[in-house]
Amino acid sequence: MRSLFLFIFIYFFTINLTAQTDSLILPKTSNTTVLKDVSIDRIIDTYHSSFQLTGYRVQIGSESNSHPAKRIRAAFIQKYKDVPAYEVYQQPYFKVRVGDFKTKLEAIKFQNEIMSDFPNSFIVKDEIEFKGE
Repeated sequence: MRSLFLFIFIYFFTINLTAQTDSLILPKTSNTTVLKDVSIDRIIDTYHSSFQLTGYRVQIGSESNSHPAKRIRAAFIQKYKDVPAYEVYQQPYFKVRVGDFKTKLEAIKFQNEIMSDFPNSFIVKDEIEFKGE
């Protein structure tokens, strides 16, 4: 009798047990709000500003005075608005370098695009700006 009672007891309590069922189904149009502290953004910005990525740029000019270099940079920006242009001073020259390319192939393709406007351009290895992707 005791074993029969134990058997019935175990049977009734294990009938309702199921493992990993899909009983909790969230609606497909649920809105999730993420709250984060402002200091997290500052930490991320600090990380990005300290991150140096080696890549390639196209050098379109090198002048001993800053005024001609600024004119070259302005002419480039006027024609190619979406491509960043940098004026770098490496003693004794002011160099105008454009683009932030991760691979040399990307830099070669862009150099071919601007060759008609800047025929003396060439590719240089440089530290490029980090773009968070």
